[in-house]
Amino acid sequence: MKKSFLLKNFALFSAFFMTTFIPDSYACTRVVYKGPDNTVITARSMDWKDEIDANIWVFPRGMERNGNVGPNSVKWTSKYGSVITSAWDIATTDGINEKGLVANVLWLVESEYPKYDPKGGSKGITISAWAQYVLDNFSTVKEAVYALEK
Repeated sequence: MKKSFLLKNFALFSAFFMTTFIPDSYACTRVVYKGPDNTVITARSMDWKDEIDANIWVFPRGMERNGNVGPNSVKWTSKYGSVITSAWDIATTDGINEKGLVANVLWLVESEYPKYDPKGGSKGITISAWAQYVLDNFSTVKEAVYALEK
């Protein structure tokens, strides 16, 4: 009981601190607490210059999906159901699947991505769909990292 109380208070304090004392930042921020017994708690902000229209979606397993980059898009059928938050109903920004795997998207303006040739030989996926791809296809972080390294 005491451990649960302390964890809840830490999460509430973190959220309060991030929204009260850091209001003028211009990048997404993530805070990670590593506690006893392998307890990990994360909190994040969506620090953006404009309000992000967000909606919560519930997706069942078995949905047909594609990477939305043209004819060479990755295609898959979701193995796991998920609950996600979207940004402008075009991207999964945060979510959890039925196995407990969580994905969060952080934005960094300085990021550079390889140029994708939609007419080339490799399959592609839009950056707005990668978090949903992970939630749909993997049950653990280890499994996702192993598959995505390839």
